[in-house]
Amino acid sequence: METDIIKSYIKELQKGSHKAFNVIYDMYADKLYGFLLAHTKSRQMSEDIVQDTFLKLWINRKTLSIDGSLQSFLYTISKHEMIDLFRSQINKVEFELYVEYIDEKNFDDNDIEKKLFYDDFLKALKLSKKLLSEKQLEIFELSKEKGKSIEEIATQLQISEQTVKNQLTTSLKKIRTQLSNMNILFLIIFEICFITQ
Repeated sequence: METDIIKSYIKELQKGSHKAFNVIYDMYADKLYGFLLAHTKSRQMSEDIVQDTFLKLWINRKTLSIDGSLQSFLYTISKHEMIDLFRSQINKVEFELYVEYIDEKNFDDNDIEKKLFYDDFLKALKLSKKLLSEKQLEIFELSKEKGKSIEEIATQLQISEQTVKNQLTTSLKKIRTQLSNMNILFLIIFEICFITQ
């Protein structure tokens, strides 16, 4: 019976019914939000993805299958939206903030989930750093892990500040690319640490 009702809403939605869209939204929005919040740990991100998911539902309403599972369709869109959002953020400045954050290690003993994500990130970062040349690795660690300025690094290594900047930029690009290729969605922990505080 419930399946027949959902099919009728899909048929109406295909015709452009705003009423059917609103009913479907009311049926699934909270479930999607809960699913996303459990994975992103960010209310804002979860709300944005729910909105994007229903926008895609509206845009693709004419191609919806009446016999397919609407719930599965919505969850699939949400999951892809979440993954795309994490991947797009890998190339943002948050990466640098997160690398600076890893040295603080201010996790509570009771905060197992954060610790697990943190450990996963450290393992991925360690693997990514193996792609750097000896000089790039030295500069990266001095800057991002020891907090030295460009000027301090240039003086210590007896090279120009521009060379330090260039090597650091190249290092960050290599690490971001490698993390992205490994599908490490480390920004989950970034969201936990920075957005929800």
